Amino acid sequence: MPNMLDLEESDQMTVDYVGIGEAAKILALSRTSIQKLVDSGQLAAVKTTGGHRRILRESIEELNQKMGPKAMLRLAAPSHRGQGPAAPAGMQPATSRADELHVLVVEDDAATAALLTGILAKNYPEMKCTLATDGLDAVLQLERIRPRILITDLNMEPFDGFRLIQMVSDRSEYHAIAMVVISGMSEQEIEKRGGLPPHVLFLNKPVNMDRLKGFLDAHVQMLRQHG
Repeated sequence: MPNMLDLEESDQMTVDYVGIGEAAKILALSRTSIQKLVDSGQLAAVKTTGGHRRILRESIEELNQKMGPKAMLRLAAPSHRGQGPAAPAGMQPATSRADELHVLVVEDDAATAALLTGILAKNYPEMKCTLATDGLDAVLQLERIRPRILITDLNMEPFDGFRLIQMVSDRSEYHAIAMVVISGMSEQEIEKRGGLPPHVLFLNKPVNMDRLKGFLDAHVQMLRQHG
């Protein structure tokens, strides 16, 4: 849950807190992106009785240092365009309709991302696909599109796949999401990092396409049967 406190409108705001507009200027993001970061708990904020949000300056500085300029620009791009990440050729725009099978692919390697999205476009035209380039981008997309399937890498900066999977597993509203990990890490390396939840399908790179297609086929069949 977001770190939100209620404050009286008359309370004196110190220099430790800034408004959404100033936070947007500091991080070079849109006001909408700042609001999403507050809602997802990435920025600590307080709320006055009048409904105005004030963001802790320290949390802004910490997030800026953790992500770095490159990741910040990548996060900002969808909001500045007023839409989600650009869909690969053949893919449909993001949607939140309950009767559609929406897949969120989280991969920071361009070649692997192109391979996965290409397979989905060619073999499953009924699927909707959204691409996120790191775990934090995926957090924002999860709330926006509520996918049926999450396919993610593990080694990503600054918000890796381990943290993403843990967050999805811990939040009840995401329990219906089926998760697949595609990673070059060995099972031993993954165990050293705490392992993966038992309900997560692990596929080692290079990807076994038959296993991946079998998994996707099953979910397509479920969608056709139950909608």
